[in-house]
Amino acid sequence: MSLEQLSNEERFALDIRRTYLLGTYMNEWGLPESRMNLSKTERNIHVEIYYFPATMQSGIARFVTIGLSQATRPSGEPVTAEWMLALQSDLGGATADRVNSYFADIITHHIEHAPNSDIPRVMKSSTLAPAEWNATALLIDELRGENEALENIYTGHETVPLLWVIPITTNEADLILEQGIEEFDTHVENSDDSIIDPRRP
Repeated sequence: MSLEQLSNEERFALDIRRTYLLGTYMNEWGLPESRMNLSKTERNIHVEIYYFPATMQSGIARFVTIGLSQATRPSGEPVTAEWMLALQSDLGGATADRVNSYFADIITHHIEHAPNSDIPRVMKSSTLAPAEWNATALLIDELRGENEALENIYTGHETVPLLWVIPITTNEADLILEQGIEEFDTHVENSDDSIIDPRRP
């Protein structure tokens, strides 16, 4: 569904939400470089993915959603959260278009197949991930390493959680599933590899 197909009320609601969320994102990360749109006509789903490239100040690239929190699952329940994927400045050797495509695929899969937005959530290794990455599984968890104000963003009439989407290795996925998120946190703290490097061994 294109924006032109939305009703005036739907477009207005999207504009208001975008204003709050995008303003908050830009206040933290500067200007986005690109935007990608995802739509599903029959359920009035409209999700935007913004790419914020790394800057001299942070050295971290981010892909973040607007509209995912309003997307509805097949059950009719809303997703209720936005997502942020953070990567090293080189995007793990992938292009921004390739990462956008991957992010879009996992967003679509989550909307269609996840029963809820409970965290932590692990998605097993997938061939959807860029070929350059070793971290082909995925963890969705509470936001870390960012301004605390981003954890829950006020949009005028509600508060929207921003969740962290983290590419993880198959071994890390197994660690979380078998021993819990605390063991993963300990693993990350003791590792010499950056958690936002999807090419880590």
